[in-house]
Amino acid sequence: LFAIRLEPVSAQTLPDWKQRWDRVLSEAKKEGKVVVLGPPGERIRHAMTNDFAKAFPDIAIEFVGSRTAEAITRLRSERDAGIYGVDIMIGGTTSANVSVKPLGALDPIEPALIPPEVTDVKNWRDGRLEFSDPATRLNLAFSLSVQPALFYNLEQVQPREIDELNKLLDPRWKGRIVINDPVPAGAGQAVVRWIFHSLGLEQATDYLRKIRAQAGAVGRDQRQQVEWVARGKYAILFGPDHLTAQQLPGLKLGVLPDLRDIGGSTTAGFGSLMLINRTPHPNAAKVFINWLLGKEGQTAFSKASGYGSQRVDVPTDHLPDYSLPKPGVKYWHGYLDRYVVRPPKEVALMKEIFVK
Repeated sequence: LFAIRLEPVSAQTLPDWKQRWDRVLSEAKKEGKVVVLGPPGERIRHAMTNDFAKAFPDIAIEFVGSRTAEAITRLRSERDAGIYGVDIMIGGTTSANVSVKPLGALDPIEPALIPPEVTDVKNWRDGRLEFSDPATRLNLAFSLSVQPALFYNLEQVQPREIDELNKLLDPRWKGRIVINDPVPAGAGQAVVRWIFHSLGLEQATDYLRKIRAQAGAVGRDQRQQVEWVARGKYAILFGPDHLTAQQLPGLKLGVLPDLRDIGGSTTAGFGSLMLINRTPHPNAAKVFINWLLGKEGQTAFSKASGYGSQRVDVPTDHLPDYSLPKPGVKYWHGYLDRYVVRPPKEVALMKEIFVK
C-alpha cells in the first residue's frame, strides 16, 4: 500500500487566472460600485441589477437604462466637462461604431476577460468572440437573433407567395404592404441595408422605389404596424421589429425569417458591450464584464431582452424559433461595422425614396 500525502493548495499553485480574478475581485469590493449605461426597460434593468447583486453583493451596480442616443449624449457631455463617471455601456453596434468610437472613449475588452468560462472560445458560436469591429475589437457583440424579413396576416397570405423579393411586387399586394420606416436606426433600416448589400446600389435602388410604390403606409409606430397586420388592415409588414411582436403575445402573425433569393439577416439588437476608458471603477468594471459574458449573465440578459446569445450554452427555450439561426441558411450579419456605417449615397437614397 502506498500512503498519499495531501498538501494544502498554496497561492503559488493556483491557476494564473484564479490569482488574477481574486485580486480583481478584492479591489472591486474596495471600489464598491460599477456604473453601467444600458438599454431601457424594466425587465433589462431588473435582470442586470438583481442578478448581478445576487452574484456579487459587495459591489453595488448603478444601472441607467435609456435610449442609446441619450446615453451617448450623457457620455459626451461628461467627457467634455472632464467628468469620467461611466464604466460600461451596453447598446447597439451602430451607435457603438458611429457615435461612441469617434469619441475616443473605449478601451479594449479582451484584456479584461479572466475566467475560462468567458475566455474559452469553445463556449462561443463559431469558436470565437464576435466583435462588430473585427479590426479594432472594441465592441463585443454578445447577442444574436435572426431579423425577420416579413410579418404577414395568416388569413390573407401564404408564405410561398412572398418568399422572394420580386414576389412582393405582384399587383395583388398593391396598397396592402406597410413598411417600417428605414430612415432611422432600427429593424426597418436593417432590412433595407440588407437589400442594398444583396442587390448592389443600382438594382436595390430600383427595387426600393418599386416596393415603396406598393406600400399602403410607411411609419415608425412599430406596435401599430404589428396590430394592423395581425388584424388584417394590411397583409404584409416589411422590416418588422420582432421584439415588438414578442410584447404582444395575443396577436397571431405569420413570420418569414428569410427569403429564398437573398437568405437571412441577423442582428445583435442592443446586445453589444463597450468598456469605457478612464473608468472610475476599473476592477468592478472587469467583474461586471466577466459576469455578463458568463453563462449566468448571458442567460439573464437573453431572457430579459428577447435576444439570443452568442454563447452556445445559453438556453433558447424562451425564444421564438424563428429568431434562432438555422443551418444551411446564408446570413448577412448586419451588426458588423462595415455594414452599420452607411455610405452617404445610400443614406440620401433612403431619404429620397421613403420620406414624403
